Amino acid sequence: MLANRSLRNILLVTSLALAFFGLAAVAAQQAGAGGGQDKAVTLAYQFPEGKALAYRDVSTETQNMEVMGQSITVKNLASREFSIKPKGLKEGNYLLGVTIDAFKQSTESPQGGLSADASTVTGKSFDMTLSRLGKEIDLAGASSIQYDLGAAGRRNLGAAFQTFFPDLPDRPVKTGDTWPSEDTVVDKSDMSTTRVVIKLVNTVDGFETVDGYECVRIKTTGKGTLTGSMEQSGTSFTVDGSVEGSMTWYFAIKEGIYVKADQKQSVAGTVTAGEPANLVIPITGENQEEIRLIKK
Repeated sequence: MLANRSLRNILLVTSLALAFFGLAAVAAQQAGAGGGQDKAVTLAYQFPEGKALAYRDVSTETQNMEVMGQSITVKNLASREFSIKPKGLKEGNYLLGVTIDAFKQSTESPQGGLSADASTVTGKSFDMTLSRLGKEIDLAGASSIQYDLGAAGRRNLGAAFQTFFPDLPDRPVKTGDTWPSEDTVVDKSDMSTTRVVIKLVNTVDGFETVDGYECVRIKTTGKGTLTGSMEQSGTSFTVDGSVEGSMTWYFAIKEGIYVKADQKQSVAGTVTAGEPANLVIPITGENQEEIRLIKK
């Protein structure tokens, strides 16, 4: 019964229930501040063959929960660097070859820590397709790259890339213009399935030169829901919560390149354990993420 389950096992499940959802990937479509060009611009991704790009994506998440009368804080750290090599067009969309150059992922709590085995990820490659407006179409290759988190089981890279590229508007835009977008991130492991559905409002906030690129600065705010389920040692766990966030991101107008993003987000909800439910664990969390173009 759950009453006999150790605090360490409960902490492991509750921390992982919100830790590696790809929220950072969803949040990469959020943004923020100021501007000054009235002329409308048309935005579209461009990936000329022979022009490789590389990105660094770093996120820190802090979770707070109440477990059996104790206040617990769990920190989740993730970082990865990857290169993108254009491979031409596939049915009118960009075919991109992605190679993972560096990878780290870990969870720390008062009960101990977990670190991903990076050896099964670093150096691996997969193909993805992307529309001119930033819709990720095929990520089967990313989902096939797995890493081991010990007692937490095996996970894959699919969720991390499902919404990496922000969605662009389908019309010319100028300062103050807005457009909606919506994303769903599904993260599956051998122990759990989680889903984030988020609705976004994107606003052109101004224009700014970043790393030599003339960029449009976009502010995005988003609200959504988080649901999930997990099985461990015969006990079922479910997650229900809400997600809210904002981010500032920059897009090079002429070159059609995603240049950088800074985002913050929060999550609040509960983890329910047992069938029928005999333990409800309130949980809150905050996440910060930086995405940078590091090679052009």
